[in-house]
Amino acid sequence: MAGTSAHWKRVVLLLWVLVAFFYFYLSYDYIKASMSDKQFTDYLQYVVQVAATERRPAKEVRALILVKAEELSLPVQSDQIRIQGEGESLRIGVDYNVDIEFPLLQRQIYSKKYEHDVRFRPAF
Repeated sequence: MAGTSAHWKRVVLLLWVLVAFFYFYLSYDYIKASMSDKQFTDYLQYVVQVAATERRPAKEVRALILVKAEELSLPVQSDQIRIQGEGESLRIGVDYNVDIEFPLLQRQIYSKKYEHDVRFRPAF
């Protein structure tokens, strides 16, 4: 009888360790996506300021955004980037989803949607 009780304690402990592993893995994925998006947001604001001031063409702005998204491992495609206006009326919109996957199985369990609308801000 005492051996069975010790066996169940080990099983329960193993289950709790697995639950903790999955929880921390999912938390890590979510935090990593959020931090990458924050860097991406800051970069978008920088790009809109420079592109508006220097009157860069939309094609070049789109390329800069795609390179940064790839650098941050964000799933941004060219058709998800909207560039409107030019100069001081420049406006950039980017919408994309980041999939949070189940560890080991690589199955999506959650999709976080990010939406950005960045405009030129004149310097004072």
